[in-house]
Amino acid sequence: MSLETTFKAGELIGRILHRLSSNRRRQVSRNVRFAFGRELSGREIRELTAKVFERSGANFLSSLRVPFLDDEEILKHLTFEGVAHLLETNQGHGIVLVSPHMGNWELLAQAVFLTKGHLAVGTHYRPLNNSLINAVVERRRRKRGLKLFAKRTSTHQLTAFVRDGNALGILADQRVGSRGAACTFFGRPTTCSPLPHLIAKRGKAKLFSLSCETMGSCRWKISFREIPEVSAQACADSLEADWRRSPADVFWFEDRWRIRGKDSLAFLKKYKEPNKVARPLRAVFLGDFTKDLPYPDSLLTKEHTLIDFLEDDQSLQETLQKVGESGASPVDLFLCPDSHLERIKKLTGKVLVLSSQGE
Repeated sequence: MSLETTFKAGELIGRILHRLSSNRRRQVSRNVRFAFGRELSGREIRELTAKVFERSGANFLSSLRVPFLDDEEILKHLTFEGVAHLLETNQGHGIVLVSPHMGNWELLAQAVFLTKGHLAVGTHYRPLNNSLINAVVERRRRKRGLKLFAKRTSTHQLTAFVRDGNALGILADQRVGSRGAACTFFGRPTTCSPLPHLIAKRGKAKLFSLSCETMGSCRWKISFREIPEVSAQACADSLEADWRRSPADVFWFEDRWRIRGKDSLAFLKKYKEPNKVARPLRAVFLGDFTKDLPYPDSLLTKEHTLIDFLEDDQSLQETLQKVGESGASPVDLFLCPDSHLERIKKLTGKVLVLSSQGE
């Protein structure tokens, strides 16, 4: 198929999946509310959720078609922003490219090569679970001259690569858990990967954002923007700005704000200035009990709601969903009595559930 036909077929598949996959639809809507719950109405969130499915289908299918096109054909569908500044900066520094999961991912992987800037490029990536597909993807990208650094690669290798004046791309908008750097993202406390700013600092490199926006049917824009400060928060601010520019292009299917782990809230202790967090996490106590959560309200708000634990599973699950969907932001964690802990965990799915007696 032509790239145009592929794009339209992807849109159609996305619309079908939006109608059929209630779990995925709920997941995307929840993530959109985390980001824009105070800015968009319920109708606007539903419209954006539908658009995300359509756009993701188009970009995913198109990204499978792009590797089979020559550069001249690809460039017919592309515009660039910030290339001159990127290449000028590279004359004296290595570059760390901070990129979100958005737009046509294959174009992101090939973006620097398509600028014809003669800049050596590497990418830090997680190999795909399917080894056969992963082999195909790696072979295509190596053919381009892309240097591949798998997830477990030593940071010394990454640092040496950018110190030699090369460009290293890092997808940096995923959830990293308690080991990440404490940041605010869309005003909410979370953790972000420390890798981009640490590699830039050690390798004396400059930070740039790299993003892909869909500008129309089968039309994309690749943008390079310098990040003014070498810090985890500056990278988070850059990623947020990219997401805001084209939210329908963002891959909202991942649980970016999910809280999990043995000491799940420990990352909140990393905040030295908690009052600067505009949108605290939301904890809901399922009952009239109290529990000391040693975090200020600027990081974690506490509220109570009474539910009937004698309800059957389906009714109780619907009740919990209504609680989670109330308010400007979804619920980040529930707290409940020990006697109902396992049941509530099962019914809430991916929302963190803590015991009333201990984490």
